[in-house]
Amino acid sequence: MISKNLLGIVLVSAALATGTTVFAADTKDAAPAKHAGTRQNHHCKQADGTMDMSKTKKACMADKGTWLKDAQPGAAAAAPAPAASAAPKK
Repeated sequence: MISKNLLGIVLVSAALATGTTVFAADTKDAAPAKHAGTRQNHHCKQADGTMDMSKTKKACMADKGTWLKDAQPGAAAAAPAPAASAAPKK
């Protein structure tokens, strides 16, 4: 009899714990932010040559700017080295 009561208590406790966890996940604060991991990789180069990091593509193009892709970090390091002569040395 005691094991049945203990089993019932464990099941009810698990159901309540699961129910409150599901309820907490439905709140606005628990929801992940939209586009939280997206990094902007283009920026606006204005007609006078300055960069405006805050403009969108649409605003940049409306102001006669150029929408440029940022340089990849380490792009210069990833460039292939000049090829050595393939002929064997004697």
